[in-house]
Amino acid sequence: MEENLKITVENGVKELVILKGTAEPVFHKKAIEVKGGSINSALEYLSKKVVDPEIIKHSKIEFCYDELYIKLLYDARERNPDFIEGVLKLHPDLKKFNINSGKTYSPFELSDFIKMNRHYFENKDYAMKLVSRLREFEGNVNRDIEAKADGRGNKRALINEVVESNIPEKFYLELPVFIGQPKQRLEVEISITASFDCSLVSPDLKELIDMQSREILDKQLEEIQEMHPELKIFEL
Repeated sequence: MEENLKITVENGVKELVILKGTAEPVFHKKAIEVKGGSINSALEYLSKKVVDPEIIKHSKIEFCYDELYIKLLYDARERNPDFIEGVLKLHPDLKKFNINSGKTYSPFELSDFIKMNRHYFENKDYAMKLVSRLREFEGNVNRDIEAKADGRGNKRALINEVVESNIPEKFYLELPVFIGQPKQRLEVEISITASFDCSLVSPDLKELIDMQSREILDKQLEEIQEMHPELKIFEL
């Protein structure tokens, strides 16, 4: 549709050229985004990228010990800065054991679980020995209760007695605790209640998670700072 334009020129301008049509679109480069990557994601990005010293001055790292993450915004003053997030997460192989989670199994269920996951044990033969003892456990307790019943409710004591004599006090797993980290040797115990519920507990694992998580973040931040001392780092 034609439009009537009224234009006034001043300061001696004698000619005015008017161009009509569609302007070229403004292009904004697409950012690289990594969300929920492994904890070393920011370090990997910086170590493999040709970093402009001027751009790194306008970039920043944010980290949090409570939520166990490191976030990099590369060229944060740009419309679309690269965003790299690394999170320290428990390894799926560890999570499937439900250690310290309160999850319970019957002795037979736990023996089946151990049998199917014996490749995580430090000693597979030891794992299969544990499988056999768990399968026999409930029957052994019941037989002892029948043989030693004194009418005074000593079932819990008898269960403890059978546990001590038949179930190994502890076993060892070899698997990574966190994604992107090497395998660790973990000591695990089997807790059994008076109703024959079994659960896996490990004080060592709890301590390791609490202590090493901070150490792993600190190590990543230290290497990033050594690589780019001018990069701003903020704790949230």
